[in-house]
Amino acid sequence: MNLDTQPANTSAEQLPEPVLLAFAPVHRLGMGMASGVVFGGGLFLMTVALLLRGGYPIGPTLGLLGHFFFGYTVTWPGALVGLAWGFLAGFIIGYGFALTHNVAVWLWLVVVKSRAEMDQYGDFLDHM
Repeated sequence: MNLDTQPANTSAEQLPEPVLLAFAPVHRLGMGMASGVVFGGGLFLMTVALLLRGGYPIGPTLGLLGHFFFGYTVTWPGALVGLAWGFLAGFIIGYGFALTHNVAVWLWLVVVKSRAEMDQYGDFLDHM
């Protein structure tokens, strides 16, 4: 008796690994965190760079973000506020993108599978 028997292969196990990775879902929390770090860090670094170059008179357009991000100004405390707001905005955008991507891929795979099943049986109306 062979104890190393494996269960029967399912259709998902028969696909090559690159195909499975191509249709793998995007991790929503991971994408949100990564986007939040990039957006928040980017806004923080832009504010700090502007402050080191001379402050608000050089770049008044960055100060316009204060209309959208409550408490943000082109100052040192404003850079920290921008870090927090940038992280929040980036998280929401990244999470929403991952969610939309996963739903779109899932719907596309459902349509492809449905068409493949209909093609397998020929004309659908002939089997009714």
